[in-house]
Amino acid sequence: MLANTIKKIWHTLIEVYNEFSIESTIHGIKHTTHSKSITVRILWIIIVILSFLASAKLAMLFYNRHQLANMSTLIISPQVPTNTIPLPAVTLCHGNIAAMQKVLSYLSSQEQIYIPRGLTKNDFEHSVRYLREAIYPKNHYPEELDKLQQILTANQLSLSELFENISPNCTDFVMMCRLNGIFIPCNKMLNRIITRYGICCAFNYEDPRKNIKRSKEEESIPSYSLNFGSRYIMSFLMKPLPPRDRISSIIHGDGMKILIHEKYTYPGSTAFQFIASSGQEIIAKLYPTALSSSSEILNLPTTVRGCYMAWSSQKNHRYRADNCYTHCRETITRKICGCVPFSASVMETKTDLKICNLTHISCLARITLQTYTLTLQDSECDCLPDCESISYKVAVTKLPMSAIQYSPGKFYEAAARISNATILHVTFARSSAILQRRELVLSWINLISSLGGVFSLFLGCSFISLVEIFYFFCIYFFYKLKFQRESLNSNNNMNRNYN
Repeated sequence: MLANTIKKIWHTLIEVYNEFSIESTIHGIKHTTHSKSITVRILWIIIVILSFLASAKLAMLFYNRHQLANMSTLIISPQVPTNTIPLPAVTLCHGNIAAMQKVLSYLSSQEQIYIPRGLTKNDFEHSVRYLREAIYPKNHYPEELDKLQQILTANQLSLSELFENISPNCTDFVMMCRLNGIFIPCNKMLNRIITRYGICCAFNYEDPRKNIKRSKEEESIPSYSLNFGSRYIMSFLMKPLPPRDRISSIIHGDGMKILIHEKYTYPGSTAFQFIASSGQEIIAKLYPTALSSSSEILNLPTTVRGCYMAWSSQKNHRYRADNCYTHCRETITRKICGCVPFSASVMETKTDLKICNLTHISCLARITLQTYTLTLQDSECDCLPDCESISYKVAVTKLPMSAIQYSPGKFYEAAARISNATILHVTFARSSAILQRRELVLSWINLISSLGGVFSLFLGCSFISLVEIFYFFCIYFFYKLKFQRESLNSNNNMNRNYN
């Protein structure tokens, strides 16, 4: 019974195919059933099959290209006014991470530090000289660091607390600040923050993990400037600490480490960095680039568009790709060494984190380069580029201040009174910036057009051909089966009545 049913379905399918081959708009199909010679029919069947395979292969190639190269970053305009570009964050890190005056003041303060048995205050003062190992771990001085850690443990002090107590304050080395030509007290313009380079002073930096999502009205009021070129946006007058006050340093000369970065990006290794040497006037010229994404890209799923928006449903904070990679390296450090660096960017959001101390220097020194490699391989990072961002290329010009007496003005008169002063100016290099936008290069319309061209080339078919296939092998096929079944039942009924 089952064999008869399958045989009937097969015969019906052949009948439908014969009719389809006559009516179809696909080239070559009719020759597979109506050629006079069997050899010719077989030849046409082979040709049609090869045409189907070739068109399917090309269709897959077009689809893969659509998936991999359907987006591109285009330069929309190189003439966007810089007064529409938000100002960057500028972070100033003094070369001296431990000042003798601060150390002595800390040792003689009312809350005197407890020195464990077998150690002295001189041991503390001597061991602090090797505090650079906490920032650039090499594990060259394990004995001295062990003594310092014993003192920190006895006083329940973390590395970040130690840095806060013995590092220079902002007003200790930043003597004068000017923004858009207006003098502003430096303690109001700068904030003291913990970075991977110790305690630094930051202008315009906002930790994205501390901020709640602001309203649209608040988002529309960022910091901008009309100044560019020699009309400096901001200027800082800085002084070095006296040589006798220098204990431990992150640089080998006298000066400051300057970091310029986007205001919501953690001031780490991805920031543009340079050294502002003592006795020099430095001009940092900014070449900003604004990146945006078209609405077509933003409406795509994250896995398709390959970037995160600043506010994303997957993230509960303002997203920045550089911050994500920094966080990922900290996570890898935690996995390997069991702690996170004292300057970790996630420190404020998680209270259960174990902070690395000086006993972890050997582990940190071993994995410093390893973490950068593992970050790119770790599937748990979930880091994608920014859909929208502001980036700054920086050109630095340095000049010795040998003729400062010929520069009248409050700023330079103050600099002339300071030995080996450093002046830093930050400005836009020109009045225009570059605007880039992520655009869809290959939309679904392009893909459909490409597929239509492929199938038309090899098979001569179109959308109507798809309708014909659906009609003959879905609707007409089942209609014929139903008709044959009803005819068979009718004949059986007639035979029974006749008998």
